[in-house]
Amino acid sequence: MDTNAAPTPPTSAKTKRRPLRLLTLMGVAALALSACGGTAGGTSASQAGPEGNPVQGGTFVFAEVTPINNFQTQAARFYEKANVLNSVLDRLTYFDARKGELVPWIASKFTASEDQTKFTFTIRPGVSFSDGTPLDAKAVQANLDALGKGVESAKIQPNVDFSAYKSSQVIGGDQVEVTLSSPDANFLRATSSVTAGLVSPTTLALDNAGQSAIAKISGSGPFAFESEKADEEIVLAKRADYAWAPAGAPNQGAAYLDKVVVKYLPEVAHRAGAVQTGQVDLVRGLQPADETTLAGSGNQVLPAKGIDLTSNMAAVRIGSGKLADAKVRQALQLGIDRQTLKDTVLSDSYELAGSILNREAPDFVDLSAELAYNPEKSKSLLEEAGWAVGADGIRAKNGQKLEVTVTSSNNSVVIKPAFELIEQQWRKIGVKLINRAADNTFLATAMKEPNVEFFGTRQFAYGGLGPVFGPATNTQTLNSDQQLNELFAKERAATTDAQHKELVAEEQRKLVVDEALSLVLWDEVQVYGANGKAHVDFTSGTAPIFQGAWKTGK
Repeated sequence: MDTNAAPTPPTSAKTKRRPLRLLTLMGVAALALSACGGTAGGTSASQAGPEGNPVQGGTFVFAEVTPINNFQTQAARFYEKANVLNSVLDRLTYFDARKGELVPWIASKFTASEDQTKFTFTIRPGVSFSDGTPLDAKAVQANLDALGKGVESAKIQPNVDFSAYKSSQVIGGDQVEVTLSSPDANFLRATSSVTAGLVSPTTLALDNAGQSAIAKISGSGPFAFESEKADEEIVLAKRADYAWAPAGAPNQGAAYLDKVVVKYLPEVAHRAGAVQTGQVDLVRGLQPADETTLAGSGNQVLPAKGIDLTSNMAAVRIGSGKLADAKVRQALQLGIDRQTLKDTVLSDSYELAGSILNREAPDFVDLSAELAYNPEKSKSLLEEAGWAVGADGIRAKNGQKLEVTVTSSNNSVVIKPAFELIEQQWRKIGVKLINRAADNTFLATAMKEPNVEFFGTRQFAYGGLGPVFGPATNTQTLNSDQQLNELFAKERAATTDAQHKELVAEEQRKLVVDEALSLVLWDEVQVYGANGKAHVDFTSGTAPIFQGAWKTGK
């Protein structure tokens, strides 16, 4: 992901409100990199926590938002799952957020054919799963088959980012060659996802319930399962033999911490207090109103940028017919005053969206000038589309009022107030928004209801924008657009970086401006609160990196 902003220098230890430190994990220093450039000894964007030498030992308490019972790897597209599995599962590749490129991890070397249909991974020697079995080429092949084909006996579906996977074979003892059924320039990137985490063959042999149970998942990561209390906590213990962190990580060996305890704190209002009172070392999901107070009390506010995800958006469904005309969707896009949204609902931890991709994503194109608030243009577009203002101020056409509904989960602490503001703004252009954001009961049915016009969401995009918006079953638009899918296919088949960049730019323009199927709001970020003694970094997917975490005092 190409970054447009220079890395922020490390800040003073006395600075309590700190931006994210994006670790550069550069791959194995002594091993060659052929698929992309890069050198060992990566740097990070900023400091997060006390400075000085890391402290060995201790238990780190992390408060997640809600309990999760299904930890099956391909299902790890939720933060509650990914933030645990990130410490348990390693991947073939790692994304270097500062340089915007993939680097080696379990694969010490990787190459791609010119037509993007064959990929070869050289597997790093000496790596083992927590159950003692080797993570060798044969184990990687078994994992790739599970990711690409699913596990029929366990009723596990294939990973959506591996839809072009055909087969793989072990060659030369330490290499795995993957063959795709169609070109996919995003395939390598998909191998860096937590949803592509590598598990022991023993885990792969389990049934669905077994592969979903965190207690039975054996990975090669720096921590392994120790114990759990259902819906209360999960305890992870460090692996003393862990010695295969990607080069460039500050910690090249076993974790500094002895244990990580994951607890759950669904009450938003209690999260900052849990940090201030020392009940937890780190909490996810801090609300903007608590940021200043927490920072002012000698603790930390840590915004972790979601570079691996789309921006937060109102994804458009056209099933009701009200938004079938692109002019109506464009009018609603221009009817959002994003700066007021930032000033009144969000905080400095949030950056307004300039596209469907986050600003530090590879091939991001800044479309913000074309998203500028323009209510007069919105009114004109709606008039052109035949929607006239009624006596009550709401537009109508052929006897149907322009009333639209938004649904979303309650996982984002700002999603409901954001749509409350948008509701007010759209009312000024004659559109009534029914705000059902953060209503999980309504979401249960609305998620797949094409007559619910908007879905407030953000999605992991490891496999590009195609898997997010392409399938007819995608939860964003609930629609398969032929022209978009043709564009996605061309992008996946790109054979040069320049061609790929050009096609990704075209995808963004099509989704955001021309078709306005994504009303983009703000770049994805997860705002964490941490006590002043905690040092923790985050991945480009916003997951805490506990392998390099430490704290002063135990």
